[in-house]
Amino acid sequence: MPVMENLMIEVNRLTRRIGLVTLIAASLLSCAASGNRSTTPEQVENPHLPQTTSAGAEQQQLLPEQQLTDDLVFDILLAEIAGQRGELDTSVPHYLQAAENARDPRVAERAVQIASFAKQFAIAERAARRWVELAPDDVEAHKALTVLALHLGDTDEAITQLDYLIKITDDPQEGYSLATALLARNPDKQAALAAMERLVAYHPESPHAWMALSRMSVNVDKLDKGLDAVNKALDLSPALPDAMILKAQILVRMERKAEATQVLETAVSKHPDNTMLHFAYGRMLLDGDDLEGARKQFGRVVELNPENAEGLYSLALLELETKQYKAGEKHLKQLLKLRPDEQNAYYYLGYSALEQGNNDAALQWYRKVEGGDYWSQSQLRIAEILVRQGKVDGMQNHMRTLRGKNPDQRLTLYLIEGQVLTDAGLNKESFDLYGSALQESPDNEELLYSHSLAAEKLGKLDVAERDMRRILKNDPENTRTLNALGYTLADRTDRYQEALSYINRAYAQEPNDPAIIDSLGWVHFRLGNLEEAHRLLLQAWEMTGNSEIGAHLGEVMWVQGDHEGARRIWDASLASDPDNVMLLKVINRYTP
Repeated sequence: MPVMENLMIEVNRLTRRIGLVTLIAASLLSCAASGNRSTTPEQVENPHLPQTTSAGAEQQQLLPEQQLTDDLVFDILLAEIAGQRGELDTSVPHYLQAAENARDPRVAERAVQIASFAKQFAIAERAARRWVELAPDDVEAHKALTVLALHLGDTDEAITQLDYLIKITDDPQEGYSLATALLARNPDKQAALAAMERLVAYHPESPHAWMALSRMSVNVDKLDKGLDAVNKALDLSPALPDAMILKAQILVRMERKAEATQVLETAVSKHPDNTMLHFAYGRMLLDGDDLEGARKQFGRVVELNPENAEGLYSLALLELETKQYKAGEKHLKQLLKLRPDEQNAYYYLGYSALEQGNNDAALQWYRKVEGGDYWSQSQLRIAEILVRQGKVDGMQNHMRTLRGKNPDQRLTLYLIEGQVLTDAGLNKESFDLYGSALQESPDNEELLYSHSLAAEKLGKLDVAERDMRRILKNDPENTRTLNALGYTLADRTDRYQEALSYINRAYAQEPNDPAIIDSLGWVHFRLGNLEEAHRLLLQAWEMTGNSEIGAHLGEVMWVQGDHEGARRIWDASLASDPDNVMLLKVINRYTP
């Protein structure tokens, strides 16, 4: 989004509290008589100007008595009418003139909005100054002037406004957070940082000022400056939890993780009752794969505050990860008492039940997931459970019902059902399902790809190739499909040179993808290039240990005469994937 347009949106957001309507002069006439803002008449739809909003109860405040002159009424009416017609070059100067002549801050506010909408930001800043002059206690006026001043490079004005916003807040941390947020919107990050440094110079005794400077420094990747600033904040206020956490975060960014961990460990020992520090330390330990240490920290958070939802959720997930299912379920149910609509909690309760082999309980929990991050995954688990229970018809009815209730999710649900059928070895059913779905979305890449794989499993190579070529027609460099088509031709036909051309195109794009390296090794095997095939397949095997790659590598080694090496690779593959059908077929072919 262009910078100018971005600024326009921001200023319009800050001026959303407009109490003016299309014929603002009528409102002013009412104000002149009563001294109060009038209620809002019916708005007029306008394709050009931003719409005004109804004045809220908080806006019905006493306004200065406004003497309406002919010139003032003329400027307002002309500005509005011109704006309605999209003639902003006429509307903007007349609204500015009205703002400078009127004593009603709403006129200035409207002038800011219209000038910003027209991207005439210098005029918008003049109107914002007038708005602040007429309504010196209006925070929104000061915010608007700050944004405009920053955009125009008027740093002195921006600093004045930010200093005001900081001073009027009861909580200095909140004031500096607001200042940081406004400065962060400035596309000139270095100018924003310089402005924050000047603000800190106004209040060098405030730890929150140094914290704000630290965050702004990190925002422009000046980590050393950010660390110095947060250390200054800690010098002024050694017990400031936010500063300790920020310091640890900066150290992590600087790849000094051991120091970051030590900072939080020390902070927790000095402030054992601070839940925020325990939580941050737990996250740090979790990032370092210290699951037990993290679990203890999250446990301490919950002990100190049994209603800490984030602590309960994090603790529960760690307990499930370490197979402490009952404890995890207890904390998830505790979380649901605080947040009955927490969809992730239902999902993980289903996961816990499934891990313990309780399919019926798992189904009940998964069915409670009605949205959120794990909705699709929950439907997949429901379908898998039903198929394992032999209820294929029930699964298909369930998915049909879901598609009817969730038309926007039809594609996802088709793919879920097809995956479950494929995993269950029901390749004909998955092929037919994808075929039905393609009647609705004939060019959908995911459906075409899945349909082609199902067709290949059924030996319908003409259909598989047709589907893949349709994808490549729409997306000629689709890496996944180039690799799949090349592998299918190499494995199931004698069109090896054609297969090599497709795989080479995929390999050129993703030379470190083990699946593509495997395909390239396999086509070289088919071409009789055993040394090159061995080199590539060994590379792919060492990257993943995948059983199917192991099957290919073992076959090449066997043909090369290294039977002992082939058996060693096959045994390792069997240990990790004893039921892999392809692997078993290869082993049985060479060692019946």
